[in-house]
Amino acid sequence: MPDHGAAKRANAAGGAARRRLAERRKALGLTQEVLADLMGVERTTVVRWERGETAPLPWIRPKLARALRVSADRLEELLAPGGTAGHDAIGPEAGTSPRQLPPAVAGFTGRGAELEALTKILDDAGAGATGTVVISAIGGTAGVGKTALAIQWAHQACERFPDGQLYVNLRGYDPDRPTPPSDALAGFLRALGVVGQDIPPDEDERTARYRSMLAGKRVLVVLDNAGSAEQARPLLPGSPTCAVLVTSRDSLAGLVARDGATRLDLDLLPLADAVRLLQELIGDRAA
Repeated sequence: MPDHGAAKRANAAGGAARRRLAERRKALGLTQEVLADLMGVERTTVVRWERGETAPLPWIRPKLARALRVSADRLEELLAPGGTAGHDAIGPEAGTSPRQLPPAVAGFTGRGAELEALTKILDDAGAGATGTVVISAIGGTAGVGKTALAIQWAHQACERFPDGQLYVNLRGYDPDRPTPPSDALAGFLRALGVVGQDIPPDEDERTARYRSMLAGKRVLVVLDNAGSAEQARPLLPGSPTCAVLVTSRDSLAGLVARDGATRLDLDLLPLADAVRLLQELIGDRAA
C-alpha cells in the first residue's frame, strides 16, 4: 500500500524549502530572472530550485550564497527539505544595501555621447534639477538598446550611489503580465529591509513608505520597460539625492511635463558602431 502520509510530509517539506529560498530571493528584491542572470543559468533552473525539484550543483553554491548574501551553512538551510519556519520571512542582513542591477551587456559598443549626456544630467541634478531621466526610443523602435544603455551607465555610476541600486522590469509592453506598481513597490521595500508582513497593503501607503526610506539616501533606481507615466510615477523617490533611469518605447511626456523628467531620445546605432558591435559578437564572420 502506498504511504500517503509520507508523500504528504514530503510535499510539505518541499513546500517549506520553496518558501524559504523564494522568500530570501524576494527579500533582496531579486526576480527569478535577475537571479538566473547572476548565476548564469536559465530562469527555469531557478524555478526548479525553488520548487525543490533540483538542487544547485556544488560548484554554483558559493556563487548562490554570495548572491543571496548568506553563509554557506545558511544556504544549506534554505535548500534543505525541512528546517526552521521562523526564517521564512527573513529580510536583508543588517548593513547591506540593495545591488539589483542586472549584469552589464557583453560587447557594449558606442553610445559615448549618450553616456556623457546621462552623466551631465546627473551632475545638473546635483545643482537642483530633477534626477529623473526617460530613455525613450525614437518612433517607438523596440530593440534599439535602451536597457543596455541604462544598465551600462548605471554600472559606471554605481559608486556615486553608495546606498544601493534598485532595478525592476516593469514589462510595460508585455500584454500578458505588465508589472503593477504595487508589486514593484513591494519588491523594492523587501530589498530595503522591510519583511513581508510589514509591507503596507495599499499602493499609496507603499509609495509613502518607500519614499520615506529613501529620504536623504543616495540610491539609483532603474525602471526598465515602463509602459506609461502612470506605471512609473509611484516608483519615483521623493529625495533629490536619488536618481532614476526610466526606459520606455514611449516618450512618457507625462513624466517630463508633470514630474520634471529629462528625456533622452535614442536612435539606431550609427553604422560604424553597429559594425563594431557585430564584430564583438561574431568576430571575423562580420566581414
